[in-house]
Amino acid sequence: MRKKTKVKGISLIVVMMLLIVISFTALAAMKSATSGERVTNNIRMQNLAQQYAEAALRYCETEVALVDANRVATLRNANIFNDNGSGSPVNANYPAAGWSQPNTWTSVGGGASSSLTEVPLAQIQSAISAFVPARLPQCVAERTQLPDGSIVTVITARGFSPDYSRVDAATERTANGSVVWLQSTLLL
Repeated sequence: MRKKTKVKGISLIVVMMLLIVISFTALAAMKSATSGERVTNNIRMQNLAQQYAEAALRYCETEVALVDANRVATLRNANIFNDNGSGSPVNANYPAAGWSQPNTWTSVGGGASSSLTEVPLAQIQSAISAFVPARLPQCVAERTQLPDGSIVTVITARGFSPDYSRVDAATERTANGSVVWLQSTLLL
């Protein structure tokens, strides 16, 4: 004859506890994977913005090195801001040095905005990448005189990630995504 035990249904409680523990472990693993994926995506977007900025810098350096008549219109000598090195412009048509002024990069204009150049899509398009930036990369060119009397052309470029958006056009403040700024100095 079998002895009846009072412990009935304990296996159900143990199984339920194990299911709860497994569920929390799976939830933590999914959260970690999602977080890792976001970090990886942000790094990828930053790298794309960097590549677009590099493409803009190369494009504008190449254009400035050409004979004036062969350049894109915005990078011709007449549109390149000239600063004599003291902060006051050589050309009285421009109120102040440009690349660091927000209005250089907006539709308001000013500073070096006459040389504001958007890089053509053909210069940055790739057959192996589906990404296209939210905004085309841009550059401006300025000339300044060094203390030794030589004149250099400073090219400032910026590239935008595909997920870039701005708060408003007047301030150019970034709402989302990445913007990478690069600068080079050419002695021609």
